[in-house]
Parts: sequence; C-alpha cells; structure tokens
Amino acid sequence: MHNAVVTPMSLENKLFYHGEKVSELLETGDTTPVTWELDPTNLCNHDCIGCYAKGAGGRANNESIGLKEGKNYIDQICELNAKAISFTGGGDPMINKDTPEFIRYSKSKGLDVGMVTNGTIFSDESIDTVIKNNSWIRVSLDAGSDKVYSIIRRVPSPGPAGLDKAIKNLAKLSARKKELNSDCTIGAGFLTSELTNPDMIAATKMCRDAGIDYISFRPFHGDYTIPDDIKKCREMETDSFKVHFSEFKYDSKYTKQYTVCRGQSFSGVINVHKVFVCCHLRGVTKYELGDLRENSLSEIWHSEKRKHIVNNIDFRDCIALCKLDCVNRQLHHIRKKPQHTNFI
Repeated sequence: MHNAVVTPMSLENKLFYHGEKVSELLETGDTTPVTWELDPTNLCNHDCIGCYAKGAGGRANNESIGLKEGKNYIDQICELNAKAISFTGGGDPMINKDTPEFIRYSKSKGLDVGMVTNGTIFSDESIDTVIKNNSWIRVSLDAGSDKVYSIIRRVPSPGPAGLDKAIKNLAKLSARKKELNSDCTIGAGFLTSELTNPDMIAATKMCRDAGIDYISFRPFHGDYTIPDDIKKCREMETDSFKVHFSEFKYDSKYTKQYTVCRGQSFSGVINVHKVFVCCHLRGVTKYELGDLRENSLSEIWHSEKRKHIVNNIDFRDCIALCKLDCVNRQLHHIRKKPQHTNFI
C-alpha cells in the first residue's frame, strides 16, 4: 500500500466505523453513501485559479437549489441511510440564502453536518447556525497575504470578499464556539503551490491567532512543489491548534494500483440538481448519474445507468491522489481475503 501520513481526517481510518456498508459492498459489489456532498448553488463570489468545480464543468450554470427542493433532496439522502451531509460547491454554499436552513434541517433529520466555504459571506445569524449545528466547517484560504489572495481568488483584497474578511469570520466563528461551548471543529484549508508556498507561515499565524482548531496543507492538483516551510508552520502548533500536512499527496509519480473505484459507493455528490460519480468529476457530462428533477435519488443510485458509468470510469480522467484514493486502496486490500480470517 502507498504510505500515507495518518491524521484525524484520514478517510481510510473512518471506513472501519461503517462495517455494515463495507460488508454490503463485499457481498453485493455496492452500497449506499455514508456521506453526501450537496452543492446548494453554482454561484460564487470568488473566481479561483484551479477551481476543480469550474474546471470540470461543475459551475457551467448559475443554478441554485430552492428551499423546498433542498429539503426534499435532504429527505431522500436520509432515505438512503446516509450518516452525514457536507455543503460545498459548485459555488460557495453561503451564496444561497437558504443554506442556513438546509443546515438546520439536516441536523434535525439526524445527519452530521459539514461545510466547505471561502468564509467571506457570513452574518452573525448564519455563524450561530453553523456553530450550533455543524460537526465541522473548513474555510479555504490558500494565502496569507492580500497579494497572493487576490491572485489566487481573483478578488480585490482587502475588500468585502478578501482575506481580511475570511480571517475576521474565522475569529467570529471561534469566539462563538467558545461562547456556546460547541464541539464544532473549525479549520482552514491551504493548497500549496509555487505561488502560495511563501504565504504558509503567515497563514498559519493568522489561523492560530484567530483561535481556530487547525490549518491543513495539501497541494494544488498538479503542483507538487514541496513546501519547505512546513516545519516552521508546525512549530506554531499548540494544544488547541494543529497543523495538518498531507505529505503523501506530493508524490508526483504515484499511480493507482487498483482498477475499480469502489470508494464512490461511500460518498455521493449532488451538484445542485444533478448527481455525479464523485466530487472531482462533478459537472462532467459522461459522469452524470442523473437529475433529481427527473428521477428520485434512490432510482438514480440503483439505476443501470449508474452501474454502467461506475464500471467504465476512465482513470485517465481522474486525479491520481484523489479524495477517495485512500479509501479505494483500503477496499482493494480488504477484497483480497486472507486465509483463516478468524485467527487474529
């Protein structure tokens, strides 16, 4: 198995907490997702370089989910026995005015809730909603200076959608977490590259000073420039602030050692109304499983169309070290049943 640094966010560890779904996959060849990503909108107030949603076609339109539609989709997710929902994009989830209600509704239905956002579109009320209902929230930064933030995200910084706004909202989220004694994990994501690496130390300090729980470093897809300053960033760790580093993702020579993507069975993706095979291929027509305006989520998931698409995923269309690669590697090895399994 390709070596990986284990962190609290490592997906391969989480797989073992869903043994019934792993067993179902091994017995039948498929299961239903533990987690669903739901994009409330394709609109965004940023225009990031390298946005995989936009690059893949996931922001090919400006559609958003209405309140009634969104609740219906969440109901259908629950009917497929999901455990969690993550609001992401597509666009930025907070562009959709109904996202706070989607968060509250998901929590009321028994789902664990997460969110990925650029962090610039929060009110005091929506911050309260997140802190009271979310298991986690991650704000994408990718910079520690106005100059780099403006280049990467193609927005004026400082400004209403700039770095200063994102950091101030991180501090507000952290303060409200303390006030409410919430266990919501607040983090920041930072994609490293030749352009962004010089900002790593500054970004780490900003996040630590904002009082959040962690900053996570991983590479822009296709840019494996090794970040020399990670050691200095880790020196800023405290008991309450951690620096996560996905070191294994910097292997530019890595190729997948399995031939079937089984990880997609555990993590579903809805881009506004359309269902896609995985997060990296959202918006790619040939990997569109169905449209929720035409069929139910259950019908789409159990359809012959989905089976055909899954069985014909072309790994040349995929990112080598994709989100679900570690899950796929684990499942690949589990399927190789050893002798005498009852002797441990």
